[in-house]
Amino acid sequence: MNFIRTKNIVFLLLIASSCTIIRKTPVNKPYLIANKIELIGGEFNKVERQAVLTRLNNYLDDSSKVFVKDAFFVLHIIKKPIAYDTSYSGKSAVNMQSSMYHLGYYNAKATYSQDTSNKKVTVKYIVTAGKPTLIDTFRYRLKKEELQNIAVSSKKESFVIQHAPVTKVALLAEINRLVDSFRNNGYYKFTAAELRMRGDSTIAALTNISDDPFEQLRLLNEAQQRKDSPTIKLALDIIKPDDSTKLNKYYINKIYVLSDYRPDDVFIDTSFITQRKTKNFIFRFHERLFRNTLFARNITLRSGEVYKQEEYFKTINNLTRLGVWQSINIRIVENYDELNKVDLIIELLPGKKFIFENSLEASYSSTANTSAALGGNLVGLSANFSLKNKNIAKQAISMTHNLRAGVELNNGSRTNSNNLIFSNELSYTNNILIPNLSPKIIKFFKFKTGESFVNSGVGYNNRLNLFSLQSANLNVGFTGTDKKSHRYTFR
Repeated sequence: MNFIRTKNIVFLLLIASSCTIIRKTPVNKPYLIANKIELIGGEFNKVERQAVLTRLNNYLDDSSKVFVKDAFFVLHIIKKPIAYDTSYSGKSAVNMQSSMYHLGYYNAKATYSQDTSNKKVTVKYIVTAGKPTLIDTFRYRLKKEELQNIAVSSKKESFVIQHAPVTKVALLAEINRLVDSFRNNGYYKFTAAELRMRGDSTIAALTNISDDPFEQLRLLNEAQQRKDSPTIKLALDIIKPDDSTKLNKYYINKIYVLSDYRPDDVFIDTSFITQRKTKNFIFRFHERLFRNTLFARNITLRSGEVYKQEEYFKTINNLTRLGVWQSINIRIVENYDELNKVDLIIELLPGKKFIFENSLEASYSSTANTSAALGGNLVGLSANFSLKNKNIAKQAISMTHNLRAGVELNNGSRTNSNNLIFSNELSYTNNILIPNLSPKIIKFFKFKTGESFVNSGVGYNNRLNLFSLQSANLNVGFTGTDKKSHRYTFR
């Protein structure tokens, strides 16, 4: 008990004795040593309030920040403090107020005060949040009928929620969501620049004219209630772009697959490239390194269908997952011969087919045990060799061969054994990864992607005077990933 009491006293003394050391201060000028921020009001819980305070601290002007380095938990060192300038505090207060606007607190105020009676200046910022501005109504005014229907049909997924505080994050997220929705419905040239969020926070009651004094009192009372609980009406408009084709719906015309693309290839020059056509793809290649079925399984874009951005990125992810190309690029080329159609050029730069790795390991162990079976001073040497083929049968099936050989040598200085070789091992493993899965398995488990594997191996380990072990293993299975990115392995 006395030990615990003494420990607590020492700990309290350390805290009490903690100090701030200031080095290289400005000559004959007041300098900044600390900023304190107080947040008053606002509808925040404890965690949210702390997050807002951290956010406000980040909005301090660079010339109003104090950089403190901690040492030994009790020493706080300020090196080269900045000469205090009140204008930077003013900028910081304006930044904080703007930050609160982005959180929906349009009536927030930020002020500051400082004590300059001595050279060490501490600035205190007081941010009065007030009440957040709530979303009264939100609607789409997109003029183009199909875009309006797409937006309205997906409004349940909107980031702008009625009666919730209006925030910059939510508004930008809603714009980006709609841009993605439009691009997934053929409007591949549509951008966020074509959308504008408009707000109206005026109080309709104050614009009415009435000769009835009791009616006027009712309107003034309503205005005061609106002031105490501010709301805003939001509408998302479409802006007519300079390029009218941004509002056009596009379909996929032709899909070119350049399976062994080279950086110096010129697309219009096909004299040195073999070309083959299928229903959905046009293949161009120098060498036939891959089978057509590999692309049919992994390219989800199809000729004649509406262009969809999600299928564009899904195709890139599928091809990247195969691991046989070092660079993957899909160019979208507008087809001017056929209105509102685009050609897709898939440029695939192959990587190395074979990868060879090797390593050498050394170890040393010493034990006081003089038993010949357990050994004394041992020196171990082992070599590892690995060869990987990343494109078996031109289907991006990978096969990895691993060979390991090792030996332990006994110097005999601390045992009765005269054997130089104390133990040895030899093992071989083979891993096959097939980058596709049966459609029936994918459908049954509702997988998004999947792959199969076959792993096998044999090994021999002999420890003289103790044991000899021969082993073999084989496992077959598959791995799948669902829509929530959960990964499952069946072995």
